[in-house]
Amino acid sequence: MSVVRTNWLLVFMLLLAGLFAAAQFGKLTLTLEPLRAAYPKGGGLVPVLVSIVGMVGIALGAVAGAVVARIGVARAITGALVMGGALSLMQAFLPPIGVFAALRVVEGLAHLAIVVATPTLLAGISTDADRPVVMGIWAAFFGIAMAIMAAGLPTILAAGGLPLVFALHGGGMVVMAALLYPLLPKAQGGGAVAVSYLAEHRAIYTTPRLLIPGAGFVWYTILYIALLAVLPIALRLPVWAVTALPLISIVGTLWGGFLAKRIAPDRLVAAGFVLTALATGLAWALTPAIWPLFILFFVMALIPAASFASIPHFNATLPDRARATGGIAQLGNVGTTLGTPLFVLAFDGGGLGLVYAIMLAFCAIGVLSTRALAGRIK
Repeated sequence: MSVVRTNWLLVFMLLLAGLFAAAQFGKLTLTLEPLRAAYPKGGGLVPVLVSIVGMVGIALGAVAGAVVARIGVARAITGALVMGGALSLMQAFLPPIGVFAALRVVEGLAHLAIVVATPTLLAGISTDADRPVVMGIWAAFFGIAMAIMAAGLPTILAAGGLPLVFALHGGGMVVMAALLYPLLPKAQGGGAVAVSYLAEHRAIYTTPRLLIPGAGFVWYTILYIALLAVLPIALRLPVWAVTALPLISIVGTLWGGFLAKRIAPDRLVAAGFVLTALATGLAWALTPAIWPLFILFFVMALIPAASFASIPHFNATLPDRARATGGIAQLGNVGTTLGTPLFVLAFDGGGLGLVYAIMLAFCAIGVLSTRALAGRIK
């Protein structure tokens, strides 16, 4: 049944929930030095604390869609917000690092539930005309959260250190759950949906319409996170430029959502990779100029907007949308986990030229995989 009017209030509230989910990464990624100081004997386990949430996404992303479809999106979102808030409040006591790591594993489950259930619900509460824009807004949630946290964390850390960061995050998630629950359509999902780990992977990775959202998104995530880690070092970028790159990416993602109203999402993903390849060549040719990087991050942001728009474009039912979202969550976590070490090794071994060459290769793979899957759907 088509939606007559987009529920923009609920869209906005769900975006806020997504910001808290993104903060589950950012609260450690952006506070790594204070975290090392809090756990001076943690050694190599300290940076692993950042990655644990992503590792859970890799392990369980594909099955998360079926779980969300079974328990219902309203219960999944609010339950995950409450659980995530409670875990963050426990982290505020800075428990022993082994306990902290265990809390991060459970936090990964809460994060996964939010990032799978929320876009599934967003697609269901939007009109056909507004749906690409709404999915584009959702695709920008991670970048928006990182920008807000980068601006606010120094003040919070100065006022109360890591305990205050974790306490505010945890309290905010619990409050968000209380505000959001009355607005959620309780009939969205829930029922006798079978959950099988192997069957869910087989369904997603052998069904083109379920796989196509993640098939392009994975190459984008490899590029985006890695470039934010490598480019500032390789080009010795000033602080203002490092801050501007993710902000420009947010604008590009929102623009991509509007373009997806007129261009089929699979074609827009392919176009995003082609434009990214051209911008990469420009940045390579004009090294060390900064302005080509702004073009690169702007056009690259078309890819996530179109990838999320492709979930409802190719999948009409809630269980299928949840499965496709689980697939994009799993593949996105694969990209964010592998991208940084891959590009750091490439830069150390072959300099910026090798980094750009690998980028061009990934752009080509992104175009080919997306077009091949689209051809199988049609």
